[in-house]
Amino acid sequence: MAAGTDHGVRPFIVPLNDASGAMCRGVSCTLFPARPGAKAIDHSSTSFCHVPLPAEALLGHLHGSAKDERKDFLRAIHRVTVGTLCLSTSNATVLRVAGCIAGRYSAERRVGAPESVPILSFSTQYGPIARILAHAVVFDNYAIESMQLFMAKPDMQNVIGGVFKATVLSYTQKALSDLVDRCGWQGLYAHNQISELWLAEKGNSIAEGDYVVLCIRLASEVLLGRYGLPKPRDPQCLLARHESGVWDEARQICTSLPGGHRGKEFNARILPLSLPLVQATGQRMAYEAAKDAMVHGTDRGLGMTPQVLALYESTCMMEDQSWYVENGIMSRQALLNCNVDAMNSLLPLLEGMVNDPAVDAFINAPMVDQDRLAAFFSSLPSFQGPETEYIRAKL
Repeated sequence: MAAGTDHGVRPFIVPLNDASGAMCRGVSCTLFPARPGAKAIDHSSTSFCHVPLPAEALLGHLHGSAKDERKDFLRAIHRVTVGTLCLSTSNATVLRVAGCIAGRYSAERRVGAPESVPILSFSTQYGPIARILAHAVVFDNYAIESMQLFMAKPDMQNVIGGVFKATVLSYTQKALSDLVDRCGWQGLYAHNQISELWLAEKGNSIAEGDYVVLCIRLASEVLLGRYGLPKPRDPQCLLARHESGVWDEARQICTSLPGGHRGKEFNARILPLSLPLVQATGQRMAYEAAKDAMVHGTDRGLGMTPQVLALYESTCMMEDQSWYVENGIMSRQALLNCNVDAMNSLLPLLEGMVNDPAVDAFINAPMVDQDRLAAFFSSLPSFQGPETEYIRAKL
């Protein structure tokens, strides 16, 4: 409020502390405990109580009232949208590092007797690792294209950033959780990196907008006609057909609901669909970005190959098998066969992907190498009881 006029929610620059570190008048800060997986920064809660501010602390001006307060507010916090995209781009690197750690560990860990084999030889082990590394390559190309679209289309930045974040973060969380399991008890420890990377990216899934909340807003506004999604380059590709199909289903549900988009039925029937709807668009966009990079040779050495693209596409399709079956596109067995074929075509490339030297500088997990693991265990505190006497068994 200024001179009796409501100017909406406006941003101000507020000093928090002085050069000595002392908090400014009316400002309180509570330091939170350390969060697992977050080494870069501390977290705190800051509150303000009757803090006096000079007029120049206001960002912007008060000449007239905003015609659209919502748009005016979004413009004021537009850097949040930038953060939505930028923070999420780290996921491709995280997936690649985690996949290489799990792959190298799985190549070292052997089971069976009398002739042992590496656990990487089992499909339940190489499958998750291959899928993660394939997604890492695709998401790298998707990130590059998303940044280009973000800068070229300011009016669609919320859509581009939100779709990218939801697609990449939702996959990363499930994939890293699976990798932790595939590495057994060693996967649980922070020194082997995977669990720590998982927790770090879990924080990113909330920072600059919880991706589920972003999906609820985005899906709702698309269904209400306030936003349009980027059009597919090839409407007949399988992921584009899936995207079109699930959005059409949601529109049909939406038009039949009483109470509008704020009613109970919308809450019950549409909100749970928000994430898979946005994911369907993101999966298609990621596929297109990766395919274009492969066709035009612009993948910047990221390892985009037909085998990687085929496995990515098949993995996305396996996430919603019922839609493909229900719409007569493929049977469950055909989907499974395609997935196995795609996986088998990638296997000859897997060793090179796992041992990519470009990732070496990011890996310090002891479990990837037996000598490194032995040195790590020898450095741990050890506690021993008194020696026992040697007792010969009596027969």
